[in-house]
Amino acid sequence: MKYELVVVSDKPALWKDGDPVRPELGVSYKTYEGRTVYGLKNENSEHVAFCCVARTWDVPQDIMSLSNLTSKDGSICVPYTVWSNERGAGKAIINCLLDLIRESDSGIKRVVTLSPTTEMAKRFHLKNGANIVSSSIVSVNYEYTL
Repeated sequence: MKYELVVVSDKPALWKDGDPVRPELGVSYKTYEGRTVYGLKNENSEHVAFCCVARTWDVPQDIMSLSNLTSKDGSICVPYTVWSNERGAGKAIINCLLDLIRESDSGIKRVVTLSPTTEMAKRFHLKNGANIVSSSIVSVNYEYTL
């Protein structure tokens, strides 16, 4: 299936009520300087997945540290919430994000998630090729190779 990754930060009507991972984080948090919301469109131009990322200068251990470390010039891309409306679209949006970073001259050197400590997140990221780099009571950091 052919997908297209698009920035949808300026279209919150598409995503603001759909995040099952971090529903407590509002539009202003997800669109703050240094943070971006991506949408994945399928071949019918339907949005089938979303991913919220932040650029940081260090690996965050929780949402508070993500807030403090966010910087538009950060060298770490931190996907902190991913959800999909179609089977396989979550994996596809992560892969498209990795491709975008690899193909761009963005200054991003690492991709490290800030994921919940759920079994579903663990299976998702490990199955997609990430490695655990740290964990705490509230989150796990999975790193993808660039």
